[in-house]
Amino acid sequence: MDTIKSTSFQRLSTNIGIDIGGSLVKIVLVDDVTGVGHDEGSENTTKEGNSDQHPFEAYIRAQVSQAQEVELPAGWQARVIECGNTANMGSAQQKGAAALRVLVFPTGDLEQVIDKIVLSHGEVTQRTKICIAATGGGAHKFQSKLADKLHVEMAMVNELKAVSGGWRFDVLQSGAINGKVEYPALICNVGTGVSLISVDEQGEFERVSGSGLGGATFWGLVKRLTKYTNFDNAVMAAHTSGNAGRADTLVGDIYGIETSKEIGMPPDLVAGFLGKLDSPNLSDADIVAALLRMITNNLGQLAVFQARLTGAQSVWFTGGFFQSGSADSQGAMGDASGIIQGAVARAVVFWSAGKVQSLFPQNTSILGALGAVIALDKE
Repeated sequence: MDTIKSTSFQRLSTNIGIDIGGSLVKIVLVDDVTGVGHDEGSENTTKEGNSDQHPFEAYIRAQVSQAQEVELPAGWQARVIECGNTANMGSAQQKGAAALRVLVFPTGDLEQVIDKIVLSHGEVTQRTKICIAATGGGAHKFQSKLADKLHVEMAMVNELKAVSGGWRFDVLQSGAINGKVEYPALICNVGTGVSLISVDEQGEFERVSGSGLGGATFWGLVKRLTKYTNFDNAVMAAHTSGNAGRADTLVGDIYGIETSKEIGMPPDLVAGFLGKLDSPNLSDADIVAALLRMITNNLGQLAVFQARLTGAQSVWFTGGFFQSGSADSQGAMGDASGIIQGAVARAVVFWSAGKVQSLFPQNTSILGALGAVIALDKE
């Protein structure tokens, strides 16, 4: 068991965290708002318009600043998150606000981003070397390239430690569940794949299970089987016009509607996911709806069964799969994120008979990057 430590964002050893997954790159740049953060004399202290800032940091700031005016490429998102309640992460005497500048984009675009930074800033010299907190499997893959081309030194943080620490900060600073978190807490982190992490009240955490059926499975099948190339558009189409029952084999397809009722099984209960995939007149929206139901149903089942084993009364769902480019901080049901969260919540209700609660942190996609900064600061 490892232990989660926390921070109040005072004198951070680095103000940039990056989480490079198999599908998405998540970057968080922590800025002080009310004088809390880096010392004025710190070599890492940089503000908007400071010509001495590192090109990598300058790129993050520029992308986030322009996001309100320029349409971002498909799969990209940029936003600023205000954190005003950081005192409960450190000493009760330390109070400070922070602004998190967030940039998320497909991992496949990272090499292009690196080349663009080099092209726009010229040769990045050794003098401008910067250290950032890094986590995720891709951080190891791209470590040499970021070091050689951008002089970015990556201080590696265990991925589970980063996610757990980011989750702890997020739920406490946002006052989740009226400021109370029930322990043991179970985190179901869904990115490329799935990891389930148990966290106790002392901050000790452990990976207790996982699955290879995650966000990459869903999106890979969507791209292979349908015309959709935009994640949000695919999910929205499934929600508005898709019918998963046209692609899934249902109990009613096997027994007939009346017989299904006689044996006590709902006729619309799934007997086999994608069992009618070769049906004529099947729309792309139908296929996406069936894929989404298959993945979220499996997530709900896995989470509920693990909750029973660990004694958790609720499951916190985190990861990029639950926060798309159109998501607001509340995961509104009108956007793709809200649709996915709703589907998982229904699956949890089904598999637990309503006894396990599904919860979603406000900033679920960036918890790894945020947690990497926190973890590195305390090591």
